[in-house]
Amino acid sequence: ASAGKIVMVCPKYFFPDADRVHLTNESYRWLGEYYAKAYTRVILEGGTWEPLRPLSVVRTGANIDVTFNVPMAPLVFDTTRVSNPGNYGFQYTDDSSPPAITSVTITGDTTVRVTLASAPSGANKRLRYGYSNGSYDGMGKGDRGCLRDSDDSPSRHGNALFNWCVHFDEAVN
Repeated sequence: ASAGKIVMVCPKYFFPDADRVHLTNESYRWLGEYYAKAYTRVILEGGTWEPLRPLSVVRTGANIDVTFNVPMAPLVFDTTRVSNPGNYGFQYTDDSSPPAITSVTITGDTTVRVTLASAPSGANKRLRYGYSNGSYDGMGKGDRGCLRDSDDSPSRHGNALFNWCVHFDEAVN
């Protein structure tokens, strides 16, 4: 595909599902509203659309600072709509016995800090989000996270149309 021909709209972990594979009929309608929001911005308005996603991951000592593309700031940890899988869905790993995450905080409208118990020393340092929280068992279980933006786009059916962070696995320098 040519650059600019594919648009990622949103993840699906925050939608209620019917059977661990398919969404409910209400969730498919809700997902359609997300498609319509992106379609309007890209096709009808001639603009661009990118979901809530990391732009940079920078480590200083035991702190990992992540700057996000945020469609509508500020960032929010929402544990009402999506249950917290631990650390709001963030995970740190490397080739050693990696240090544990001690805190995850929103430090600005578009930034999150993940603090580790100590500065990591292993190779292949990775920060993950919504990556491996267990098998999928429906909304609020399995691979998910709690990070969203504050988008107040209107819904024809009364749904919140926040932009939820997509799953990721990023290198940490």
